[in-house]
Order: sequence, then structure tokens, then C-alpha cells
Amino acid sequence: MILTDSTSDLPLEFTIREDVQIIPLFIRFEDAVYKDGVDISTKDLIQKMKESNEIARSMGLRAGDFHIAYNKYIRRGYDVLYIGIGSNLSSSIQSALIAKQELGKTNVHIVDSKTTSAGLGLLVKKAVELRKEGLSAYEIKNRLDAMVPKIKTFYMISDLELLYQGLRLKKFQYKLGKLLRMKPLVTLVNDQVTMISRPLGKLDHTIHTMFKHVKRELKHESVGDLVITHSVDETCLGKLEKEMSHLKPSSMMISMIGCVLGCQVGEGAVGIAFMDMHHESK
Repeated sequence: MILTDSTSDLPLEFTIREDVQIIPLFIRFEDAVYKDGVDISTKDLIQKMKESNEIARSMGLRAGDFHIAYNKYIRRGYDVLYIGIGSNLSSSIQSALIAKQELGKTNVHIVDSKTTSAGLGLLVKKAVELRKEGLSAYEIKNRLDAMVPKIKTFYMISDLELLYQGLRLKKFQYKLGKLLRMKPLVTLVNDQVTMISRPLGKLDHTIHTMFKHVKRELKHESVGDLVITHSVDETCLGKLEKEMSHLKPSSMMISMIGCVLGCQVGEGAVGIAFMDMHHESK
């Protein structure tokens, strides 16, 4: 059985069709705690933050959450494969490992994706494809571990207010960014966030800048599978799809950013992930 957490931001229809089980992370907002995507949607959470001017915080999964998730399928005779949010981004992977050790089960396999959202969703998609080929959970884990360094991700952030309130921008950077309508473009390398560009102006221009970065990374090679997560409106989404279709991906999966990332990046964010098949692991 393939398990992942809600930060994979996978479309509901995909998880149902492909029998992928989602373990929701928790969101603490004001005096309440919500299950990501179960008790509250990203749209509603962002709206609540706007109205209250308060920041929501995500909470990693606990070992007990994994005990429940593992046992549900172990008792039915399944091998379990959990593909989780990067260990430097959340304590969830550590909790997953503790639960496995406490249960003493050898048929539980854990993959640290070292990424989140679009990147994690892409890795789960690959796991589904490998399962269809007849590989065991152990074999899929080994394949995915080898794929992790090959995942390329880019994220565009429009909501500087949340970055500033979350102490990720200095006051001067925040004021200058707001004045120039800056939309930072970042990437994740070994689940460490690195800023690579600061496009200015309209969202269309930033999307085109992101497209150019992806194209540069591909070096004229085929993009293969492309996974996109977002918190943009329908008009912007249409422009994003059109821009990315120029890359001629073999498949393109698009979904809404979940609450965990949504409470940090707000509206107007886009994440893109693809596999660099020519990456050489060191």
C-alpha cells in the first residue's frame, strides 16, 4: 500500500483512482487545530488568515499517527510504503521511522522525498507507475531513493506579506518587494530552500521567468512528467498551462496547493516539479 502525507498536494481523483492513501498533517490557527484538506481547505484557510491578520502554523505528524496508518494495512496483509515530506522541512519522516521501529515490522518502507508539494507528488506518481509494473514495496523504495536527487522543483511566491510575517523576509526586503511587486522564485535542493530569482511586476512575467528556468534546466531534453501545484485564479492558471505546454511534457498533473504550504505562501503561488533523468548522483 502506498501512503503519503497531505503535503503531496495530489488531486483527489488521482488518489482515489490509484489507491494512494493520504495522511493529513495538522494546521494550528488561532485556538483551533485542523486536519489539512479534511477539516479546512486552502482557500478557506487563506481567507481566515486575511480576515484575522493571524498566521497559521503546520504541525508534523506524530509516531502515533503512523501507528494507526501502518496497522490499518499491515493487519490486512499489505506491505506499506510511506513517501513523505522532506525531513528538513518537517518532523514527519522522523516520526514515521520511530513508529516503524516501535512496531518492529520489516514490511514497512519509508522514503524521505527531501521535498514537498509538486516534488513529493511527482515521486508518488512514480511509485504508482512502478507498482503497476509489478515491483514490490521494497523494490519501489530503492528506485525512489535513487530518483530523489533527480527531482527538480521551482516555486514562485507572490504573497510577500506571509513571508514577512513568517520571518522569512527582512523589513527592508519586504517594503522594497511590495513597492516593486516582487515575486521571489525559489528552488529546493536536498529540502533546503534557495532563492534563484526575484522577478518584478505582473504575475504573467513571473510565470514566463519560471518557464525559462525550467527550459534552461532541461537543456533541450524532454521534460517527461510535469507536476504543477498552485494557488492562482483560473485566468492565471490558464496562462500557466499554456506556457508549460510549450515544454511538451509526456504528462501534466495540476492541483491546488494544500494548507501546509498554503499557509506559508498564500495566494498567487506556483510550484513545478519534473525529473532530471541526466542527473549524476555524487
